Amino acid sequence: MPFRPDQPSRLQSRLFNLAWPIILQIYLFQMTGVVDNLMVGQFGEQTIAALGICLQLNFFVIISYAALTQGGAVMTAQFRGARNREALRETVATLIIAGFLIGLLLCALYLFAGEWLLSLLTTDLFRPPEQRSALPGLGYEYLAVISVGVLFMAPGQIAMHLLQALGDTRTPMRLALYANVFNVVGNYIFLFGGAVPGLTGPLFEPMGLRGVAIATSLAWCGQTLMMLATLLRHEQVALSWRDLRGLVWTRLRRVLHIGYPLSLDGFLWQGSAFVYAMMFNHVGAEAYAAFLIALIIRSLSLAPGAGYQQAIAIAVGQSLGANHRHRARAYVRAGLRSVSVVLPLLGLILWLLAPWYLQLYDITPETRSRIIWMVGFGCLYSLATAMTITIPGVLRSGGDTKAPMVITTLGFAVIGLPLSYLLGIHLGFGLWGVFAGFAADEIAKAIIMRLYLRRETWLNNLARDTA
Repeated sequence: MPFRPDQPSRLQSRLFNLAWPIILQIYLFQMTGVVDNLMVGQFGEQTIAALGICLQLNFFVIISYAALTQGGAVMTAQFRGARNREALRETVATLIIAGFLIGLLLCALYLFAGEWLLSLLTTDLFRPPEQRSALPGLGYEYLAVISVGVLFMAPGQIAMHLLQALGDTRTPMRLALYANVFNVVGNYIFLFGGAVPGLTGPLFEPMGLRGVAIATSLAWCGQTLMMLATLLRHEQVALSWRDLRGLVWTRLRRVLHIGYPLSLDGFLWQGSAFVYAMMFNHVGAEAYAAFLIALIIRSLSLAPGAGYQQAIAIAVGQSLGANHRHRARAYVRAGLRSVSVVLPLLGLILWLLAPWYLQLYDITPETRSRIIWMVGFGCLYSLATAMTITIPGVLRSGGDTKAPMVITTLGFAVIGLPLSYLLGIHLGFGLWGVFAGFAADEIAKAIIMRLYLRRETWLNNLARDTA
């Protein structure tokens, strides 16, 4: 039979080749976080807590410029598909310059308002001076040092997403691996003063949390410079450092117009997660701990969904830019089929392994039983989770970035929050009542997204409309 570029097996292969480096990169990032916490854990609970608050602040910062990373990726994928090299090069140059400007702003924010921001996150800002904790001051030791690295964080994230949008998902994965290894080695050197256990003493005084910040800053700087060099050398871009002269405001405005709902959606998602955490905490500390551990276990099954989301968005964006609407639809069907099989299967495997994994925790048998049941129930609505992870990527690839934000708000405000409060707190079903609302939120969003996807509002050739 003659070769057809849109036959299902060919599409599945293309999506897998795009997705697996992203999936591996996500798992590497998760593993690095685990190793960092284990190393910092040698310095006590206060240091662990301070680092945790700083990382939470970093997460909010990354969400704040998602408009540039995600919106820029949408436009880059479509310009590549349309083979509009001039528009692509202008967009890339503009986004890199904007990334460094944001980095300068964040650097100043961390340096001059870092302790105030940490006091806000810990609620110490609202307490009398005699009741405030030492966490903001301890955390500021980290922020003051990492402010230099923050200068490179935004342009590095932008370069990574643009490379992926161009179809190169392996290079960002490889460079992230180098940076992660350097970060772990740097953490060990600066945290413990370069001591070799059982052989030598420290070569210099261990730096504690400041050492983590130094290692992380160096890793970010190195990764960003490598990402940018690779991006500028890409055959579709071919820019020199001297070409990065100024902002093309028409390109930047278009990217921000497409991308700003993505930042709002991130804040809404994080806010809803915070509210659910408060409700579980209201039920009891044991319920909250069980929910958190169950989420950690389930998160291990979500990386393939995130990887396929980006792969589908890249393939669909390039197809739409080339005006191949039929192929874009075929990529969506192929991607949703893959995720609908992979995520439930991984969820089931993790549920079977959960009793073994929970032996690492010093928890009561009742908490252990609750966690296993929650992970098991998670398998039942894992198909809904697959939809809520991947469909937003499809919608965004064609510029429909507002719909995921609206659907996230509706699912939480109309379904999840009222049901969790009614069942868990008002009617007294406790943990399982709040969890029922949490699951209903996910299922409702999946149903709405699946129905909305059929309207095909995402079949937009943005490259043609903005050329």
